[in-house]
Amino acid sequence: MAEGFAVAARRRAQDREARIVLGDEAGMTFLLKPSARGYDAVLEAAERMADLAVPTPAEGTGRRGARAG
Repeated sequence: MAEGFAVAARRRAQDREARIVLGDEAGMTFLLKPSARGYDAVLEAAERMADLAVPTPAEGTGRRGARAG
């Protein structure tokens, strides 16, 4: 029974970890594991890029067909 709890706890922890999928020039993708060298640096860079991609109110939401009131 204790093993079942440990497995469930590990699964929940894995679900919370960010998944980083990288691709190469040929279009092949692979998952970068949290234990991989450079994982933290890639995660930080991805978070910074995501922050930059959030539209400001002046830029709008990017929805097509939206009309000004």
